[in-house]
This record gives sequence, structure tokens and C-alpha cells, in this order.
Amino acid sequence: MAESSPSSTKGKETRRGSLVLPPGMSSSSGPLSEDLRCSICLDVFTDPVSTPCGHNFCKICLNKCWNNSQTCSCPYCKETFRQRPDLKINTTLREISEHYKEKRPGEKAEVVCDVCEDRKLKALKSCLVCQSSYCQTHLEPHLRVAGLKKHKLMDPVRNLEDYICQKHDRPLELFCRDDQTCVCSFCTETDHKNHNTVQIEEESRIKKTELMKTQKDVQQMIKDRIKKIQEVKHSAQVRKIYSEKEKAAHVEIFTDLIRSIERCQTELLEMMEEQQKAAEKQEEELIKELEQEITELKMRNTELEQLSHTEDHLHLLQIYSSLHRPTDTRNWPEISLKTQENLETLRRAFSKLKDTLNEKLSQTGMSISNKILFKYWRMILCNFTHENISKISSCFIVISVCRAEVDAAVCSGCDSGS
Repeated sequence: MAESSPSSTKGKETRRGSLVLPPGMSSSSGPLSEDLRCSICLDVFTDPVSTPCGHNFCKICLNKCWNNSQTCSCPYCKETFRQRPDLKINTTLREISEHYKEKRPGEKAEVVCDVCEDRKLKALKSCLVCQSSYCQTHLEPHLRVAGLKKHKLMDPVRNLEDYICQKHDRPLELFCRDDQTCVCSFCTETDHKNHNTVQIEEESRIKKTELMKTQKDVQQMIKDRIKKIQEVKHSAQVRKIYSEKEKAAHVEIFTDLIRSIERCQTELLEMMEEQQKAAEKQEEELIKELEQEITELKMRNTELEQLSHTEDHLHLLQIYSSLHRPTDTRNWPEISLKTQENLETLRRAFSKLKDTLNEKLSQTGMSISNKILFKYWRMILCNFTHENISKISSCFIVISVCRAEVDAAVCSGCDSGS
């Protein structure tokens, strides 16, 4: 029952989708459905209008009520009006009612008594023979009068015409199994003669049993899918744990690889430093020896120069043998310096590093990791020349890139494996 006047909703937002409900009305509260129901048809308002006394009704319900009465009075409070009011649709209340209907599309409307005149009461039963619905008071003759007791009563429905044969205007009481349709008793004498027909209650019980079986199958399907969801979640959790362990294991392996490379780098640089010092010492000794021989040769050259101009023939013949014999010096053209020794040392160091990498790779047991690491290993060894022999730090960049690619491969492998 609604007692809101147009003035009480003035200024409210009326745009659909952004309605502001009147005070005391909540879209989720139970009383709202009563506030929006017409007291005549007991259904949600359709084109609601307000009487001068402030009560609201469906326009068609109020007009029907006044058309069947000699006076115009409020069906709710019975206040009588001298002249028939000019009814205007309450647009705000109409939009609130429509908004309420949209929010509750499946709500079943109440069926009212077809006999009640002023204030219609809720129907208790519908009669298929009379094709009318009755409240408790007006149903009493069907429970008392012998002729009316034979009428078929059912729970109240609004669309009684759907329960009546359109051809014979008789209740649909039978079900034709041959044509799978509901028929009346007259239909069995004409179009459905000699067909297999049963009472609709019997067929309904059979169909209900089949529906219950279908429902059980649907419920089992729901349980199976819920179980599958749990399995998928568990599998995802296990995969995540496994993936984290794999990541940690590969991080540890590559950390060891980097440490091995750093250790090899340190040993290599120390070895190269020692060899460099030894080479420098050897070079200094050779230069010193050469300078000593140059000094001696210069002295001998001076003596030879002097003898070439002397007139003392006896002295020349006496020292000739000592100046003419070969000098006691090294054969320097046969002495060569090992300029490629550092490169060969580096090759040996990297060969040792390769063995270490292969050993670590055998621990991973992953073909993807092996392919990626060997690709970058070939890059390190093939591109390492004498010109960039000092750029050992570039190896660490390659290893870092390699490590990132293997981590991605591990994650991809874990995902596809799950």
C-alpha cells in the first residue's frame, strides 16, 4: 500500500538508472514491495496515479473501480470526491516502480480475487471451469455447493486462458502422448481420438521424475567441475612451488658458474701477471747482455780502426790473431721471443672454464639450458681474439644474458609441463 503524494517526491532524480528512492524506501528492503503495490490489484504499480487524499493506485484499476460505482471515492480510505478527479500519472513513482520491476524480473505477481469489488483480496484458488480466481470468502460456494464441488480447482494463476482449450473452451485435463500436447476431454473425441492420453497429473509425475534425474545429473556435473577446479588450483599451487624451487636451483648453479669464471679470471690474470714479469725480466737481461756486447764490439772496432792506419808492421802481425778470430757472442738471430704465449695461456684457461661449465650443465639435466649455454659458450670462445684478450669482463655480460634466458626457459618449461 502506498500513501505518497506527488509533492513528497518533488525534486527527486527521475532519470532511469540513477533514481533516488523516496525516504523509507530501499531497493533491498522487504517493505518496498508493499509500498509499490496497488491496493486494488495487489501488483506493482502500472501507470500510478494519486488521489486528492494522497493515496496511489494503478490508473486502470482506479478508473475501473470508479466506472463500476455511482460515486468517486478512494478505495483505501473511502473519502468521497464531489467531482471525478482528473488523474495524472505520477511519473516519479512510475519510474521507481519500473526500476523495481527490472531489479526483480522473476518475482511472481500476486493473483487477486475476481469477485471482490472495492478492495480486492489475494486469491486462494483458481477454477478452470469458471475461469475465475477466488479469495477465501468467495471460494466458499465451491467448497459447499454440490455442483461447484465438481469444478477443478488449482493454485491461483493470472493466465487462466493458458489452461483452457482454445478450440472447445474446456479445461486442459489430459495429455496426449502421441502428439505430446495437453488436450481437453472433447479433443479425445475429435482430433485426438484413439490417441494414447493420460491425466495431466500422471504425466506430470513421470516428467517430474525425469526432471529430478536430470537435476541429479546436473548436480553431479556441478560437483565434478568443483572438484576439477580444486584439482586445477592444487596443480597450480604445486607447479608454483616446483617452479620456485627450480628457479632457486638454477640461480645457485649460475651463481656457482659466475664464481668459477671469476676464480678462473683471477687465476688467469695472476698467471699472466707472473708471465709478464718473467718476460720483462728476461727482456731486461737480454738487453743488458746486448748492450755489453755492443760495448765490447765498439772497443774492438776502435782497435781495428787504429790498426788499419798503423805503420808498425811488427805490432800488427803480433795482435792480428787475437783481433781476427770470431768474437765469443750469442747467435741472436736464432733467439726468438714468445709473443703469443699469453694468448695460448688464455686458451688453456678457457678450456678449463669450459670443462667447469660442462660439469655444471650435467647437473642441471635440462636440454634447453644446455642449448642456451653452449650457444653463449661458443660466442665467448669463437669471438675471443688476441685484440680483445684484455676484455675478460665481457664474459660476465654474456653469462648474465645466458642466465636470464635459462630462467625464462625454466619458467616456460614448468608452465608447459603442468
